[in-house]
Amino acid sequence: MPISPSMRQGVAAGTSRPRWGRARNRIAACLLASLPTLASAALDPATSLDFELAGDDGFVRLSALAPAPTLVNFWRSDCPGCVREMAELAAIAREGRLRVIAVAVQRPSETLAAPESVRQALLPPVLALTAPSNPAGVLARFGDRPQALPYSVVLTAGRRPCAARTGEIDRAWAHLALTSPACRGN
Repeated sequence: MPISPSMRQGVAAGTSRPRWGRARNRIAACLLASLPTLASAALDPATSLDFELAGDDGFVRLSALAPAPTLVNFWRSDCPGCVREMAELAAIAREGRLRVIAVAVQRPSETLAAPESVRQALLPPVLALTAPSNPAGVLARFGDRPQALPYSVVLTAGRRPCAARTGEIDRAWAHLALTSPACRGN
């Protein structure tokens, strides 16, 4: 196989084999960055998380729901990453392996004005809730102290955090989170 000029820089002197050290390190760094982890030391995996937030049919308390692995996603309709991941959240919920709770960090009127694709994604089986008018407390409790969105936390059936991510998620990330030792063990 011919060696391209860009590969020549990685070829060990006097050999025809490329040095993969740097490339291997970059690949490993990318893989590690994609693994589900607890995003913050503020998330204690020994603590059961709870909230009571407004939904279409009144208030919903997380601890009153049947025990199940749960993905809690915090979002806003003016957040491009949040809007882009909504279809993925709906697909994750339809797969049935994770309960998906989408918490809007905005006024209900802003949610109603969201693009049609977002409103469709928020239909059951996704449980759509609204954060309080000052969401800093609930975001911090779930590990998002800087209040960066989108933000997702995977909880075990016992409501213990086992994976978290700031930024867009997809089905592959949700699967990795669900099958990670931290999420399987509780």
